[in-house]
Amino acid sequence: MTRLPEVISTVRRRRAWSTEEKVAILDAAFRPGGSVAAAADRFDVSRALIYLWRKQVRAGLIPGVTISEAGAAAFAPVAVVPDLPTQVGPVPSERPHRGRRHVGLIEVRLVNGRTIRADESIDPAALARIAAALDGASE
Repeated sequence: MTRLPEVISTVRRRRAWSTEEKVAILDAAFRPGGSVAAAADRFDVSRALIYLWRKQVRAGLIPGVTISEAGAAAFAPVAVVPDLPTQVGPVPSERPHRGRRHVGLIEVRLVNGRTIRADESIDPAALARIAAALDGASE
């Protein structure tokens, strides 16, 4: 049995993305905890195209779609100060570290005057939740 060759009359070189698909891809790329690289791999689209779509949305070129910048990171002043003197004995309110070496301390001064001091190994998401709770709380 002979096999007949298949004739491909047209080659579609570019994909057409619907507005709904673009929104889903932009959401996956730019939501908190999202990643442009992960979204590009998941949806099989170029990273540059994701950034182009974001630029088009910001310019209002994709009707009916807006990007909320509420989750965007804001810059804050940072000051590096010398280490505080080490204490001779453990403070009663501190728990002993189990197998962890105490390397550094992070100190965050909030706009409302409150200060957060935490070990450098704290989970960034946990620190962000603490800062948000203290920053939003009334005095």
